[in-house]
Amino acid sequence: MADIRASLVLDTKKAEKNVNKVGTALKALASAAVAKEILDLSNIFQTLNNRLLAVTDSEKSYAQAQQDVRDIAQSTRSSLAATGDLYASLTIASEDLGLKQSQVAQITETFSKTLKISGAETGAAAGAMIQFGQALASGVLRGDEFNSINETNSKFMGEFASILGVTRGELRKLAEEGVLTAELMAEATQIMADRVDEAFDKTNATIGEAFGQIQNALVGLLGQINEETGAFDSLSDSLIKVADAINNL
Repeated sequence: MADIRASLVLDTKKAEKNVNKVGTALKALASAAVAKEILDLSNIFQTLNNRLLAVTDSEKSYAQAQQDVRDIAQSTRSSLAATGDLYASLTIASEDLGLKQSQVAQITETFSKTLKISGAETGAAAGAMIQFGQALASGVLRGDEFNSINETNSKFMGEFASILGVTRGELRKLAEEGVLTAELMAEATQIMADRVDEAFDKTNATIGEAFGQIQNALVGLLGQINEETGAFDSLSDSLIKVADAINNL
């Protein structure tokens, strides 16, 4: 009987030890997952900042661009990265279009809102924002860029056609003829701003968009931490040195 009890105690201790090992392993995996997520988020703001730095010509305009992108992404429930891409493309086009930085911000915000009104999903919305920015930067809306926006952003295309006094079908013909210039797009986007604002105010945030706003806020927080400590810039430099060392083996 004593032997049985001793065996049971031993088995119980082994089981507890195994459970503890599993618990430790799970904690380690969880910590690794959290660390990877933090690094992924930090990469978003580093890429965004590099893009904005490349298209602005002073510390003041760079700081304003950072603030504009954060505010627009949060207020329109949009991806921070996609918002930054569109803002940067518009900034590149602004020299030819004669746009002020405040107009770049307004056009970015209005187009982002039309995507939400149109019910575009996050991935499709990000793609349409890239296509819109590319069209403005290239000087004309047509081809794949027209098709992408036409399929994803019915609100914008409807407003655009209305401003030009044509139907959606006629709008496609104008695109094929190369008539939909960046100047027309930029002007029309500013004209529709008030109507878009009114329609956007009637929309409700989805659960996915709410989580997206949390991610935007976390990216902003990590960016602030990096500005104060330089932690992620230092990490990037260290990783580059590791890569260089490997290449020199």
